[in-house]
Amino acid sequence: MTKTLLTTIGTGDYKSTRYVFKDRVADSTGYIAQALCQIFEIEKVIILLTPQARSKHWGSLQASLPADVELQDRNIPSGETEAEIWTLFETLVDSIDPADEIIFDITHAFRSIPVLVLLGAAFLRKAKKVPIQGIYYGLYRPEESQSPIVDLTPALRLLDWLTATDKFTTTGSALELGELLRTIHRDFYRRGPTSEAPGPTTLQNFGKVIKDISRSIELVRPVSLIEADLPRLQRQSTQRLTQEVGEFAKPFGLLLQSIQDSYAQLALPPEALQDEVLQIQKQFQLLKWYADKQFSVQAILLAREWVVSALCICEGIRNYRERVYREAIERQLGSMTGKGDTPGLNQPVASHVSDPQQLAACWSRLTSYRNDVAHTQMSEVEDPIPAERIEEYVSTRLLPELCSLFPSLTHNL
Repeated sequence: MTKTLLTTIGTGDYKSTRYVFKDRVADSTGYIAQALCQIFEIEKVIILLTPQARSKHWGSLQASLPADVELQDRNIPSGETEAEIWTLFETLVDSIDPADEIIFDITHAFRSIPVLVLLGAAFLRKAKKVPIQGIYYGLYRPEESQSPIVDLTPALRLLDWLTATDKFTTTGSALELGELLRTIHRDFYRRGPTSEAPGPTTLQNFGKVIKDISRSIELVRPVSLIEADLPRLQRQSTQRLTQEVGEFAKPFGLLLQSIQDSYAQLALPPEALQDEVLQIQKQFQLLKWYADKQFSVQAILLAREWVVSALCICEGIRNYRERVYREAIERQLGSMTGKGDTPGLNQPVASHVSDPQQLAACWSRLTSYRNDVAHTQMSEVEDPIPAERIEEYVSTRLLPELCSLFPSLTHNL
């Protein structure tokens, strides 16, 4: 890895000062790039310059940098139009080698360039996996002998919060949010305590809990979700968690209640965990979640199994997950669609619905769609099912159909 400084220069009259970062103090200079080279032992410097900045500062800036530092200059526009902004962004991104370990400096940046540098850093870190060591700003203080260098690197973490938040609000997945909480927890203890105040004790565990919930939802694990993952969420200390979020993960504070409320609708109270009817009702709630979030694959997979579970309950079979009972129900449903040994609608399970023909049609569709999804179109059929048809069925017809067939198990859900 080459420790690389990417910096900019404007057209200002930069006065000399001694820049300081933590316990490191640089020699007096008017150029922050010179100070950063000294403080961070930079090996390569990439400088972005507008034509005006090149004319005013390029010669003296070159002379101020250490002789053993590799120096590269890049021409950039001033960013006054959208086309210039994209040119500037492309220049920034194209200047970086993935083998570089980057330090960004925005002290002398011109107009909108600091924002573009920050966004470019975030893009490089995600798209090119470029390691970003830091983003810094030299806070010039003319009335003092020293000027501090401010670490703006946490701004990148804020962008991580932004993308993770967007994923949760659109899909319901808290995987990325959970990982951010765990990272904050681990980083605190990796750095070592900086004061006598206690460090986080619940962030890492809460992060793991919401990640496990998200995995169970995305991988269609309703049993693990309801019986194991959600009860762990309910056991979390809200008071302690709220306190730690406010101290160590402020952006998460805006989401904490939303996450708890969103997942709570899928949970059963501890005393009801063994109630099979309530379990089936909560599984239907999860099915509704899938339909609302447009998770068509998960919805189809769960719906097919839910119909069998619902009929087991209607038959008085409490151990509805037992394979022998499920296979018996499936054989009857197959017969109702004309595919069993004794085809016909007059099957025992048909007595539990008001319209056996509707049940047969529903089972036929679910079986067909489930097989198409689960086997990833790896079967030769003359008329493959269009993806749009499956999505349309999940979004508009699936839930009303199941509610009509099983009103007692879907009431108020």
